[in-house]
Amino acid sequence: ITLAQITGSIDVQCSFNGDWYVRHNHNRTQGVVHIVTHGTGYLKLDNEAQARQLQAGDIIFFPRNAAHTLSSQIGCNNTQHAPSISQQGGITHKQTNASANAAQLNLYCAHFAYETHNSLLQGLPEIIILNTPHSTTQAIVSLLQYEISQNEHSTTAAINALSTVLLVHILRTYLSQNEHQAPLTGVLNGWRDRRLRSVVQAVTQEPERDWRVEELAELAKLSRAQLMRLFRSQMQTSPHAFVNNMRLQKAAMLLRNSQNTVLAVALESGYQSETHFGKVFKKHYGCTPKQYRQQRITAETLKTEDYSI
Repeated sequence: ITLAQITGSIDVQCSFNGDWYVRHNHNRTQGVVHIVTHGTGYLKLDNEAQARQLQAGDIIFFPRNAAHTLSSQIGCNNTQHAPSISQQGGITHKQTNASANAAQLNLYCAHFAYETHNSLLQGLPEIIILNTPHSTTQAIVSLLQYEISQNEHSTTAAINALSTVLLVHILRTYLSQNEHQAPLTGVLNGWRDRRLRSVVQAVTQEPERDWRVEELAELAKLSRAQLMRLFRSQMQTSPHAFVNNMRLQKAAMLLRNSQNTVLAVALESGYQSETHFGKVFKKHYGCTPKQYRQQRITAETLKTEDYSI
């Protein structure tokens, strides 16, 4: 999560009575999570013919925020029933009011922004739906409700920290399912493979280390040839390319979050030459390290959040 530069916030609380409709457009650089805490409703993806029914306990995760609609009606076309919106602290409240005996849905929404070149979320499907009475989910919701009720200056920081716990919980729960229930590609599929898990963990913790294929094979308790084949079949890459990708992600993180020189970032990320690092970085990110840093500074300065469920 750190290397992928994923930042999140649980920033929308919804209480819907009667008829309601909410639209969410596609945004490939943002993930969205809906946590249904009470009631029922419908969810329809733009590329699916039928709507899905939602119920209390559902956690719906869109890793790349696929275009979708939430609605009280199965057709999901009642556009005239948009909710009212109000702001309290760092939380956006969306609600509709109708008769007390009308259908009701309560949910929270989290948003995750991330580096588009990260390898963590790329292997996830378009949508993940989990329904589990897991104590972790209940604990997150309870803490979230408590923090919102406090309405203090520290509330936003606490709620944003909970978003990281939520993302880890979603990934852990999804990874615990078998490959037929939870198809994956890339680094997460490597993590799920018990033979590759130690390799993935070691490299992500120390990407700057001078990793040799033989050393990685020893960690996996495989021969060199077996490791190469397993990387190709499970992660669609080679050990060398995986190490380099993790180094570049660490370098990007350092460029964004530190004042270190480009040379210092290169050395700290496992590159021995600033020139070589610059060429590899530009090939991967489409810009030089200095340009990347400036783009991120500019983006942070001008960023205007426009989150909606």
